[in-house]
Amino acid sequence: MKKIFWTTFLALTVTLAACASQTPTPPPTTPAPAPVTTGLVLTGGVVASAEAEPAQDSQLSFILSGPIKEVLVKEGDVVTAGQSLVTLYSPDLELSVKAAELAVESANIEYKYWIPRKDRPPERRDQAKAIFEGTQAQLESANASFAQTIIVAPYDATVVDIKVQPGEFAQAGQVVIVLGDLAHMQIKTTDLSERDVTAVQIGQSVNIYLEALNITVTGKVAEISPISVTVGGDVVYPVTIELDEQPAGLLWGMTAEVEIQTE
Repeated sequence: MKKIFWTTFLALTVTLAACASQTPTPPPTTPAPAPVTTGLVLTGGVVASAEAEPAQDSQLSFILSGPIKEVLVKEGDVVTAGQSLVTLYSPDLELSVKAAELAVESANIEYKYWIPRKDRPPERRDQAKAIFEGTQAQLESANASFAQTIIVAPYDATVVDIKVQPGEFAQAGQVVIVLGDLAHMQIKTTDLSERDVTAVQIGQSVNIYLEALNITVTGKVAEISPISVTVGGDVVYPVTIELDEQPAGLLWGMTAEVEIQTE
């Protein structure tokens, strides 16, 4: 009986040892890829946060109050200097222009076809000339008044925002349309401290990291504000940076990190 027990025990031990020796070796682990670093590679210059903005932007309004007659553009349109954008409905001023035009036409006929005769004193021609010139002045005044009912683009730009619709009443001074020169964007710092601005000079090179586009571009310091602004209790000086080349996809308000090469 003991012989059977020991035989069985030895057989079980050998079986367990064989199973243990056949346990698979875990495969070698592959190291995780190194994280890709993005952002501005610093070289020791002055660093600041910044935003993209148009070289020019305007909030346009009427100097007269009245109902909107026409909105001649839509958001996103590219417009040229002098192009009409929005008009007011003002029939009185329109009639004044037409009346002045008729007065000029009538006075011109009287002056141009005046024929000297014995019963017409020579000074009558001078009077006709004076009347004609007076009606021309009245027409210029009427046109100037009527022009106040039309908002025109002051420069080539893009229509960024339209704040009124035809039929709405616009108050004098109320912003009705916003323009921006999106073809010429620039970068402006938002937190350049008073301690760092002393090292900044016009013409210094700048590296600019645009977070939304994940690219770094270059530019130059174009303007340093002579007056500070307070941001979160800190005194900062806005610095304007002109891009060497405007990247595709750059939009108004995109954030950036800049390093100004001060050495």
